[in-house]
Amino acid sequence: MPIQLRTLFGRTVVLLCWLAYLRMPLYAGTSGEVTVAKNRLDTYVQEFRVEELAASLQKMLPGPERDYFEGVLANRTGHVDESIRLLNNALPKIRASHRDRAAVALEILADNYNKAFRYADAGRAYDDLLAHFSDQLKGDHLQGTKDDAGVVHLLGRAPAQTVAWNGPTRLKTERDAIGTLVTELTVHGVREKWLLDTGANLSVVSRSLAKKLGLQPLPGFGQTMSGLTGIENPLQVAIVPVLQIGGATLRSVVVLILDDDNLKIKLPNKSYQINGIIGYPVFQALGVVTFFQDGFLEAGPETDSSTSGTHMYMRFLQPVIECRIQGQSLPFPFDSGADGTFLSIRYYKQFQGDSKDWKKEENIMGGGGGAVRRKVYLLPQLRLQVGTRVATVHNVPVFPTPIGADRDELYGNLGQDFVSGFESFTLDFSKMTFRLGAPLSVQTKQ
Repeated sequence: MPIQLRTLFGRTVVLLCWLAYLRMPLYAGTSGEVTVAKNRLDTYVQEFRVEELAASLQKMLPGPERDYFEGVLANRTGHVDESIRLLNNALPKIRASHRDRAAVALEILADNYNKAFRYADAGRAYDDLLAHFSDQLKGDHLQGTKDDAGVVHLLGRAPAQTVAWNGPTRLKTERDAIGTLVTELTVHGVREKWLLDTGANLSVVSRSLAKKLGLQPLPGFGQTMSGLTGIENPLQVAIVPVLQIGGATLRSVVVLILDDDNLKIKLPNKSYQINGIIGYPVFQALGVVTFFQDGFLEAGPETDSSTSGTHMYMRFLQPVIECRIQGQSLPFPFDSGADGTFLSIRYYKQFQGDSKDWKKEENIMGGGGGAVRRKVYLLPQLRLQVGTRVATVHNVPVFPTPIGADRDELYGNLGQDFVSGFESFTLDFSKMTFRLGAPLSVQTKQ
């Protein structure tokens, strides 16, 4: 990573100031209070408690450790360039003093570079992380990091994705055979239905569709783990030169190529072949994306934001929505490619006092490559407040044990049932907010 160098001019003054800084506490207060405050900040980072992290930083004195925490915050609030600057400032100091923080910093730096389409820099950050701090990554997290590093290295010197606007974007959408939103796009003269999946880190095509599109895979193979099933799927990477989405022209769009069977959703009494998926980098490039329940998608760099919404953050390449439950603000990934909501072991631990009202049953979760059966509780009703709106979801699975995916780290995953009772929902990547439109019942009366 680039390290900021100082000139020899004023070396003595700089050294004295630095030594004086090292003797200063990060917070005003006793040494015990300082230690407690620092440990609390690490907890906020680990548990994705963004508001508490931001509030605590107001009391923190300047220096490498504040740069670290501010760099994490900047990443999660969508300020990629600022996060890169802050974390590169912090790394030389925390590499030796806080190996756990250095691992987090390098993983987030790799994510920042990936979002900025600086794939070579992302690869170097991953290499540093895996070579020097892999002991800080456990189980699925370590394997997932290796998978991500492998994909980035496949991209090598791939060009950065760009977007140009020559008119509004309004696309017709529909529900496919498994209830997910799709739209028809014409790419390289081939018209195909593409699944609209805000939970997909990257866009995806089946191998058969890649051949129809004339895509040439970049050299090498990688693998990715399905977030729901935990199944590893082999993949290649290709670049779509031009992807037209309404009035938006995207160039150099990265797509993962998976074998057709690994994009076949197998559920009881049905299977469904997915051929194309639009993932996060495309949605982010569109700026503001609104899905309407009457079957349309609108997108553009600006939109009306008069409707009250909630904070939207990023956990790597996935949007995270802040919802209030029983007076508490909790982070949930939102996955428009999932038909249903589920709650994780973290939710179970926090609200297990209510579990006497929950039923026990078996749940089948489908994903790329297959399906997995697990024992769960069933929450009869879940109320989630989003700004001034309240979404109610019924019969929600609650997992009392780890799923074995990154969803364990937050409170679950919000699916299409979360937004089904509203006229529309909007992901605003320019202002990092999420909004629900008017309740459908109100629209029906009108």
